[in-house]
Amino acid sequence: MLQAINDRIKGWLGIVIVVLIGLPFALWGIQSYFDDSGPRYAAKVNDSEITANEFERSVSIQRQSMLRQNGGKLSIDENVLRERTLTQMINQRLLEEVTYENGYRISDGILSDRIRQLFTVDGVFDRNRFEASVASIGMNIPMYEHSLRSELRLQQMQSAIVNSSFVTKENVNRLASLSEQTRDISVLTFNLDHYSTVAGSTSEEIKQYYDTNLQRFMMPEKMKLDYVEITSDALAADVEIDEQMIKKMYDDYAASVAGREERRASHILIQTADDKAAAQIKIESLRKELEQGADFAELAKKHSQDPGSAVNGGDLDWVALGEMVKPFEQALFSMEKGAVSDVVETQFGYHIIKLADIRSEAAIPLGVKRYEFEDEIKADSVASLFYDLSERLASTAYENPDNLDVVVEDLGLKVKTSDYFSQSKGEGIAENEKVRNIAFSALVLEQGSNSDIIEISPTHVVVVRLNEHVPATAIPLETVSSRIENILKVQAGHKQTMAAALDVKEKIKAGESVDSLKNDGIKVENIASLGRTDSVRVSDPSILHNAFDMMLAPEGEVSVKAVDLISGDVALIVLEKVNLSDNILQSRLDIVKSEALRENAIRDFSSALLVIKESADIQRNMNLVNKTN
Repeated sequence: MLQAINDRIKGWLGIVIVVLIGLPFALWGIQSYFDDSGPRYAAKVNDSEITANEFERSVSIQRQSMLRQNGGKLSIDENVLRERTLTQMINQRLLEEVTYENGYRISDGILSDRIRQLFTVDGVFDRNRFEASVASIGMNIPMYEHSLRSELRLQQMQSAIVNSSFVTKENVNRLASLSEQTRDISVLTFNLDHYSTVAGSTSEEIKQYYDTNLQRFMMPEKMKLDYVEITSDALAADVEIDEQMIKKMYDDYAASVAGREERRASHILIQTADDKAAAQIKIESLRKELEQGADFAELAKKHSQDPGSAVNGGDLDWVALGEMVKPFEQALFSMEKGAVSDVVETQFGYHIIKLADIRSEAAIPLGVKRYEFEDEIKADSVASLFYDLSERLASTAYENPDNLDVVVEDLGLKVKTSDYFSQSKGEGIAENEKVRNIAFSALVLEQGSNSDIIEISPTHVVVVRLNEHVPATAIPLETVSSRIENILKVQAGHKQTMAAALDVKEKIKAGESVDSLKNDGIKVENIASLGRTDSVRVSDPSILHNAFDMMLAPEGEVSVKAVDLISGDVALIVLEKVNLSDNILQSRLDIVKSEALRENAIRDFSSALLVIKESADIQRNMNLVNKTN
């Protein structure tokens, strides 16, 4: 659910909610992971259980998300991930209860309108897209409606917190003054190449560095996978074409083509707004003139009260069904070509209509059109079959995590085996980054379980499991010795450069001027009125950051700081002066106020959640949380 919130809640507090409670509701069932004597829930929140199935599924989703974000590496311990996931789920459940108990409600009408808003394409609600999107996050329709209703209640709570937050004018002015502050600094940059005098390293030093940092010199681990897959292309080959369906589709097509007939019409209009009786006498006299052989176009030019068509002899050009008022349309589309109608009354007045011509689109022959219909039938059939089989694959592989045998037997799939691949590179199925990340996750690599279903593309899904794992091996020392020698040279050179910078720092603090210390290895820059966002005015981003992290020294002293630069050089930053702004634009004050309100609302929301948790009865099943121990 929280992925959906992250996609749809707009604004800063929506992001806070996602961070605090951020887990999906999309949960497939699994078999119990407990002994019969143990509890079968992950946590109890008041009287509501978070089941083991829900928890394990959410851990898997969180794990995969972190792997994608961190290049296939899990940035935290597995047990930390499990504990954090459970905390998020507890927060989610508490907020659901509190919003409901405090009167936040979402009517069926509001829920329906929101769903239509989310899944409307070109002004039309797309039911297929709705169902496919719900299925893609592992939900059925009732589950999705429940989660969306809860999400909308959270938005109501968000709005209430935002509306209750405030910030004083004095705080806004103080914060704005800080943000608009500028600083005068001097920067002395010490060149690494100038101060480094290290010629090389001994073999003993290289060997010691190699042994101490062996993890930096490893051939990556590799593995190969067993996997099963479902593709739309493979399913399409087994789809049979129903000839009765082809015939029905062609009949519908032919009827729609016939309904697109257009008619070229002219008319004479006498308006009835002023005197209906006089208008009727007038139109009937014009009808008699036409019966006696008068020219229709000439009468229209002379008498018609439709300014748009009268000048053209009453010509309305080509008219299709639905473009004219109903009485006019009924008369026009019941006439024969060349005929003139009787008097027709509409809300605009009295009309006499002349039908000049008829045209319609020619239907494409069935022999040609059937290929289009076959493609459409196949696409619909394959989409439905792909969805059904994907659901079965997901649930079967998840409920039988120890092998792919049940999957093969139940779905009639074949087990395939990949070539060896590393976490950063692979071929075939392992060319996909998502597959590699999941293959090296704890679920597949350490626990030896089937993966969750992996979407390679909207028409291709797989489930993988470990076939063989080859651990990382050390690269021989002789292969990397020259690389280590360069590393040691840079490290030693940096120490020499930093020592030179620290020596100059003491001279500055002793009272020597910055300009007097300039020499061949030191570049001196004087930068006035440096702003917090003036990154282009400094050679390295750490200079800007540290310049505003420094405190102005007391009178008679100097504020100076040594900083490592990205290039390997060392810089001394001397803070000369802090400049305060006396005239801050109202637009800037408004921005600062908005940011302060945001921070207050975040704090208020966190405090509210803490109070809610303190008054709740929460029981955690720590055996499940620490299951990997």
